[in-house]
Amino acid sequence: MKTTQKSPAPLESGRKNKAANLGTHPLLWGSIACVLFYLALPYTPFQQELLTRYCCSHPLEYITIGLFFFGMSTLIFRWRELHLETESVKSARCILQEVEQDKATGYDLAISILEKIRGLGDKVSGSIAGQRLLEAANYFRKTNSSEHLESHLRHCADLELDRSQQRLGLVNTISWAIPIVGFLGTVMGITIAIANVSPEQLDQSLSEVTSGLGVAFDTTALSLSLSLVLVFATFRIRSRQEELLNEIEAGVDQPLTILFHAGSTNNMVDDQLVISQQLMEASERIVTEATAAWRDTLNQLQGRLLLTLESEQQSFLGMIEQGFSSSLESQQNYLSAVRSRESERTNELLSHLETTLTDWNFTLSEVSGGLRSQIEEQRSQTILLHNMVEKQQTLTTLQQKLDESIDAHRITETLDQTLNSLTAAIQLLNARVNSSSRAA
Repeated sequence: MKTTQKSPAPLESGRKNKAANLGTHPLLWGSIACVLFYLALPYTPFQQELLTRYCCSHPLEYITIGLFFFGMSTLIFRWRELHLETESVKSARCILQEVEQDKATGYDLAISILEKIRGLGDKVSGSIAGQRLLEAANYFRKTNSSEHLESHLRHCADLELDRSQQRLGLVNTISWAIPIVGFLGTVMGITIAIANVSPEQLDQSLSEVTSGLGVAFDTTALSLSLSLVLVFATFRIRSRQEELLNEIEAGVDQPLTILFHAGSTNNMVDDQLVISQQLMEASERIVTEATAAWRDTLNQLQGRLLLTLESEQQSFLGMIEQGFSSSLESQQNYLSAVRSRESERTNELLSHLETTLTDWNFTLSEVSGGLRSQIEEQRSQTILLHNMVEKQQTLTTLQQKLDESIDAHRITETLDQTLNSLTAAIQLLNARVNSSSRAA
């Protein structure tokens, strides 16, 4: 009967935890906030038309508002968790102060930490600082050593940092999804505006075009403004997370390592001395064995290297001889072929030169005969030119004589004219003299 009475207890506690988790789920409260926002929107006393335009004009605006409230509810619940974590950090510090006052060390220190955490309940044991205390105590119980406790706590801090970043994964997704929804509304609005344009009924379609463009730009403006709010709120939450983790590292991790190391320093010194002596002896043995083995391997390698060098040298010399002989034979064959080709080419060139020289001799003989005939003709022409020059000289002398005779004839004519004019003048004077004498 006892077992039948106690068995439903874990089921009831699990159901209560599920109900509590469901009651604090961000999606539920984001949906409730979105519904309350749209219910209160008609009763808003200020900027009601503007809010209705930017929040109720298109289905994508409803989606944008819903995503915004989901993200903000996630951030609000995360802020509440961080506030509770700060209180748990204070309780963890109080536990460390009490343990330090009790002056417990080693295994007793771990047991006292576990008992004090269990006494405070799930509120502290489920927090980050409480989990860090539990991790340190359980690690010391399992290993009975605090040698690698600091690295273990650092590993726990890294894991907690990753978990804290993952808790904001939904908000990060919503932060980049909201602008994409806004740009989708822009594309849809521009598409609607272009589809409603009709040149035949431009006046009637103008209102539909402007409404489509309004949807395009309203969704973009709404999504960008809400994404800015989410981005800045996420930055504030992320910075608070980092501050909390730094506080836990400074106020919990470091005192834990100091407390566990303080109890085990004396034993650790003795153990370290024994271990160091054993390490020195083992290292000396290892060094001597390694040097002997190294010498043997070097000698073996030297012999093998000499053998391989000799064999490689012989094979290399044989390959060089074969290569030289084959290259010489190929070079000789190539040179003989080149010589035969060059001799054939020179014979062809000589025969061609002989034919061209004979042709040149024939043409030169013809040219010399033509030159001789031209020289004889030039001689006859020079004789004729000489005769023509002599005749031209005689003609010039005759022309000079004719010119002189013509000039003499002209002079005689002028003299006759002057004599005639003089005789006429004399006669006129005589007539005047006679007339004057008669008048007297």
